[in-house]
Amino acid sequence: MSDFRSNVTVVIPTRNRLESLKRTLVSLKNQSQLPKEIIVVDSSDDKIKEEDINNSYTFSQLSLIHSKPSVCLQRNIGIEKSNSEYIFLCDDDMELPENYIESISEYLNENQDVNIVSGLVVEKRNEGWKYSETRISFLKLLVYHIFGLSVWAELKLKDFSKNKLIQNFVKNYLKKGNRIAKSGWPIVINYELPVFKTPIYSLMCAIVRSETIKKSPYDVAFYENGIGDNYDVLMSMNSEITVLSTIKVKHHKAPINRLKTEQAYYYRVSALHYILLKFERFDTRNLAFFMWSIMGNSMLFLSKGRFKMLGYNIKLLTRILANKSIYN
Repeated sequence: MSDFRSNVTVVIPTRNRLESLKRTLVSLKNQSQLPKEIIVVDSSDDKIKEEDINNSYTFSQLSLIHSKPSVCLQRNIGIEKSNSEYIFLCDDDMELPENYIESISEYLNENQDVNIVSGLVVEKRNEGWKYSETRISFLKLLVYHIFGLSVWAELKLKDFSKNKLIQNFVKNYLKKGNRIAKSGWPIVINYELPVFKTPIYSLMCAIVRSETIKKSPYDVAFYENGIGDNYDVLMSMNSEITVLSTIKVKHHKAPINRLKTEQAYYYRVSALHYILLKFERFDTRNLAFFMWSIMGNSMLFLSKGRFKMLGYNIKLLTRILANKSIYN
């Protein structure tokens, strides 16, 4: 640990995850470059007290603010209070390598045209910490392509059949790189070393230039868990995110205050519908492709007997046909 402080404000929204928050604070305490300040915005049912967290972090200015539950509102409060060149948007279940702030700050200082930088987010799976699906079959990739569904998996040509048609398809798919599909869903397939860029990525451990982000960038219309908020902020900033793929940061996916898969899906699709209606870069053609993607998912749910998910899709399609988002 160093006593050298960077010009970084860390903003951490938290709710009912005190132990997880402590782990994040400890990893901040162990940074080779300490942040200038940390702002914790708490919406816990049993409010966090300063003495609950001061033992975990005592090396920089730490502010504790209480708020009503809304991760978007909580982030806005922290950003409004920040007073640094860079804002570190950090979730309360992250564990950072010791050189995290130093490495990203250095990259931003050396690349003045870059506004948002993150490390590579990894999550615990059976075989270890992974940043994407390990493999995706050609059939699945083809179905997802036909319906314009989201793909978050590293694609490598060598992982597919040597069949010429398959190879040509994968080559063309890879050639388009990380992007937003016509349906609005993000496609992240290129995780090249040491750096890659993508229009959509999680901001759960991203550092942003303060001058490029407005004081209340998060739309408080979103569900209180914030599903879809990262996509929305990146659209409003009109900026790609740069990922330093050699720097891995662990996302522990704290189970407390986390939605069930079916609920998360419903809010995620609803969030994208809201975004497609909100931003001028999307038009009726995108909405049509978006509906087609939901129909594709409906077929997949039906084939797997996932009738609850199918019910959610019918409900979503009804809203989309009425051009009415749940957030309006």
